Amino acid sequence: MLMFKIRLFLTAVSVLILILGLGSVSAFAMQKLNYGGFYKNYNKPVKIVVGVNLPGQQFIISMANVMHAVKYLRSEGKKYSIQVVIYGPVVKSLIPSHKQYSKTLHMLRSKGVSFRVSGNALMLNGINPKNIPGFVKIVPGGTLQVFKKINEGYTYLIAM
Repeated sequence: MLMFKIRLFLTAVSVLILILGLGSVSAFAMQKLNYGGFYKNYNKPVKIVVGVNLPGQQFIISMANVMHAVKYLRSEGKKYSIQVVIYGPVVKSLIPSHKQYSKTLHMLRSKGVSFRVSGNALMLNGINPKNIPGFVKIVPGGTLQVFKKINEGYTYLIAM
């Protein structure tokens, strides 16, 4: 059990290092992929909603997926709208004493990614809404926000 936890921790740290250093890892991050030509004649904005409810690996993988999507779509000159919805126990990661995700969130925000957090999850986890970053907007419920975006034509992405 201890070895599993150590391996999981090392994997998470490796992925986080990869995420934080993506700007300098261009060969790995996104090569010039054409995805079978799908985006070649696709002229609508790409709309993605990302649901994140677990800290650790799920959050890290989700943010890596968003970064890869942003990098690819920008390289192709495609318009996009990506919203990350944070709910469940991962909301604890938004408070100032947990800075491990702050750099990634700020970087994605600078690329046009928007963030929402569940007011229900904040309440259930004892988080004061005043303690979350100002650019993260509070919505009544995380899953309801995901359903809303799906109904607006967004594709839902969740890492497990």
